[in-house]
Amino acid sequence: MTSRDGAATERLARAGDAQAIRDVLARYWRGVDRRDAALVASTYHPDAFDDHGYYQGPVDGFVASLEPGVWGYFENTQHFAGQIDVELDGDARARVESYAEAHHVRSEPDGARRDLVYGLRYVDRFEKRGGEWRIAHRICAWDWHRVDEHVGLPLPDSYFRGRHSHEDPVFAHPQRAGARVAPSDLAAKRACADVLMRYARGVDRCAPELVRSTYHADAYDDHGGYQGDADGFVAWVKPTVMDAFDVTMHELGNMLIEVEGDRAFAETYAIAHHVGARSPAPTDLVMGVRYVDRLERRGGEGAEWRIAHRAMSFEWERSAAIGSQAALDEGLRGARDGSDPVLAARAPAAADAVARGEVYDALVRSCRGLDRRDDAALRAAFHEDAEIAHGAFRGGPGGYVAFATRALRAPFRTTMHKLGQVLVELGAGGDVAECEAYVDAHFVASEGGRDTVARVVGMRFLDRFERRGGAFRIARREVRLEWQHEAPLAALDPRWTLGRPDGGDPVHA
Repeated sequence: MTSRDGAATERLARAGDAQAIRDVLARYWRGVDRRDAALVASTYHPDAFDDHGYYQGPVDGFVASLEPGVWGYFENTQHFAGQIDVELDGDARARVESYAEAHHVRSEPDGARRDLVYGLRYVDRFEKRGGEWRIAHRICAWDWHRVDEHVGLPLPDSYFRGRHSHEDPVFAHPQRAGARVAPSDLAAKRACADVLMRYARGVDRCAPELVRSTYHADAYDDHGGYQGDADGFVAWVKPTVMDAFDVTMHELGNMLIEVEGDRAFAETYAIAHHVGARSPAPTDLVMGVRYVDRLERRGGEGAEWRIAHRAMSFEWERSAAIGSQAALDEGLRGARDGSDPVLAARAPAAADAVARGEVYDALVRSCRGLDRRDDAALRAAFHEDAEIAHGAFRGGPGGYVAFATRALRAPFRTTMHKLGQVLVELGAGGDVAECEAYVDAHFVASEGGRDTVARVVGMRFLDRFERRGGAFRIARREVRLEWQHEAPLAALDPRWTLGRPDGGDPVHA
């Protein structure tokens, strides 16, 4: 084996370990939300330590606290994950930071229904023992908290609600542990994830044919309001969703994809925004859902993966007044008329799952640079000659860092740029990548030591990455703005570990 072959093998091994860790985290969130104590416990080593703020101690005590403290108190939860940054330290340890938005719905004694929403980050140390990755140490860093009035919609019985038990359909999927993901399965997982992300792109950019291309011809879809074949679904979704709203943004979160030969089983969390921006009183219909899919590759190696069966699970929903969207007009807006850049012709996609993972890692660390106010990390995400368009800013990396300090940081106590799906499309040579990343950005204002309001902006980063000198960095960035609103914030418990926008944050320990 040549040194080049050895390096490639090592890159694949590290990518397989990183994917195994991300899968463990997805199983953790599934276990919490489906109320499966055994599944939650299986994601930790038995001697692990957990600091969730309200609980600090051995993991068995944390698992025991879920029944009275979470499952017995809330009617429903959805732990919606954003970016997951995995930094491997040798062969058996890893430092991991995961962004998350956690929803907790309950009925109050006064008859109102409310959703306690937390923006937090899981700062974990993973260890691989006996070939299996699990959490060894966890600190939750809490960044913001709000309480939403939860006005549930009277959905018909045809809309499936998730089960808080093994009756939920995801438990029919294959069960895996935290072993390194083999190269063939890693490639299949990435290909399936691409299909799911292109589906969301097609709906949000009002491109029915793109939506249709993600299904097999004989696929079945149960969307609650529609049950039937893929052609019928496309005919239904255009007037019902694409034409009915001024903006939609289907932000995908946790993906747990299990591969069995030419079939794959996927559970994908999503928060779907449906904005009526031009009405006299603009509103956003927000829905927390899960896509429960079976994907198939028909034709063997090299054939396309597509959805063969889809069922949707509706977890929570609310309609929120969001006010004028005019403030977004200073920047580039997302387009739904076929002119959005993501619908332009692409170079042939390369199947290099490792390279796409490297692009993802570089993007994630640029968000950390923004949120932790680390100018060196933010600037390092860009090539020196990069071109950037973000809101009113047009310029290069040096000016962008100054703009971030002045406009995105100084007015706010903290920020949280939480990524949704990140669709990376590599050119044939493998050294250029076009990347579309959904972003839910929170800008937290504080007064007198108390958080008051968050400006929340739904946006997309449209980036061109280029690999120069062996490393991917951003050569061009356009930020496309989709929607915004302001949300009043509630106080975080000062006894918990609070996130900090500086070197004192636990992620730097």
